[in-house]
Amino acid sequence: MPERRSEQPLLAVIIPALNEAEHLPHLLHDLTRLSVPHRVIVVDGGSSDGTTSVASTAGAEVASAPPGRARQLNVGARVAAGIGTLLFLHADCRLPVETREAISSEVERGVTSPAVFRFRLEGDEWFWRFIEFGQQMREATTGLAYGDQGLLISGEDFLAVGGYPEIPLMEDVAMLDRLRGRGRVRHLRAEVLTSPRRYREEGRWRAWIRNTWLVTRYLAGGSPERLAASYSTRRPARPVERSLLVFAKAPQPGKVKTRLARAMGDERAAELYRRMGKAIIEAVRGGDFETSVVYAPAEALPAMRAWLGISLRLMPQAGDDLGQRMNTAITEALETSRRVCLIGTDSPDVDAARVSEAFEAMGGTDVVLGPARDGGYYLIALSEPHPELFQGIPWSTDRVLEATLKQASAAGLAVRLLETLADVDEPADVPGWLA
Repeated sequence: MPERRSEQPLLAVIIPALNEAEHLPHLLHDLTRLSVPHRVIVVDGGSSDGTTSVASTAGAEVASAPPGRARQLNVGARVAAGIGTLLFLHADCRLPVETREAISSEVERGVTSPAVFRFRLEGDEWFWRFIEFGQQMREATTGLAYGDQGLLISGEDFLAVGGYPEIPLMEDVAMLDRLRGRGRVRHLRAEVLTSPRRYREEGRWRAWIRNTWLVTRYLAGGSPERLAASYSTRRPARPVERSLLVFAKAPQPGKVKTRLARAMGDERAAELYRRMGKAIIEAVRGGDFETSVVYAPAEALPAMRAWLGISLRLMPQAGDDLGQRMNTAITEALETSRRVCLIGTDSPDVDAARVSEAFEAMGGTDVVLGPARDGGYYLIALSEPHPELFQGIPWSTDRVLEATLKQASAAGLAVRLLETLADVDEPADVPGWLA
């Protein structure tokens, strides 16, 4: 997304997407005309129609997340960490010139309280005006706004309410409730134009009645999980059989391979990590599994793209410590995959064949572990979430594998161990081709 790169971005525009290759280009074009310095982050939920290619070609940053709008929005916010103002938009909306001017004006003044835009459907049909009128009445009487209306909010306010509630439906309404609990939510006169495609696809009256019924049930205390079962959403065509997660850090001097850096310096250690990490990722690509790189820190998406290219699926890590981040990534991946394997970027002997071996070994066991010579492990594979395997582990010590095996035994889990491999932690561990 063209922008004034020489200036520090004041705004992050976050767009969740799932199979939006047809509509997304129009919004991205509108955003090229936004005058305030900004970043555009498209968070893909597993598209199969070229959405990520469309976004990358247009210059947007592309992050990935398991499908689910609330989760995708929260991932986008993590990627945008450090930017003062966030704008959440749906992929099928448009921003008229007056709205772009209003956004720039709000951001330049400083967004002191959250704001939503006026709801309007594209097109001249009378039925669209009828729906708009109904929404205006709801806003006037209840203050209720939908995700179609966008949300402009300071990063501080977003963090204060804990982000979007990660529920399968009505995350926009629930988020507004959280914000209103802290104070006023402003309703701007500027319009966000929304595509009426869902009404056309499902039938105008049927979609309107269904939406009204869902909102009424939710406000009356209905479970979002139960309501979601009656709401048709576009999901990936099939569950993924095997998913590989590669945990990686942005190769920043002083932030990676710190034990190596003590012997060879920050710059050289970071360069070695850069080469080793990319070699491992290239070695596992092309296997009979889907590969995603789960990276840290969350704001390092541009650096990760520059390092690994734009074709890889990238997702930011989430959690306070390594165990929490690993458990979160595996648990989320298991929502759309039957088997999940996680590796790091410290064992240069890991390749696609070894990952495939781990997946095959899962047929008769609960946990597959690849032991490392330093007392840790270079691989873990699961077909069900087991958070206890990541709790109370003395990370970055020679007791990681031992503690993990104890946790597995206490939980009654069967474990299969693969071949022991070396991690690169000390100069003596560096293989000849990397030296």
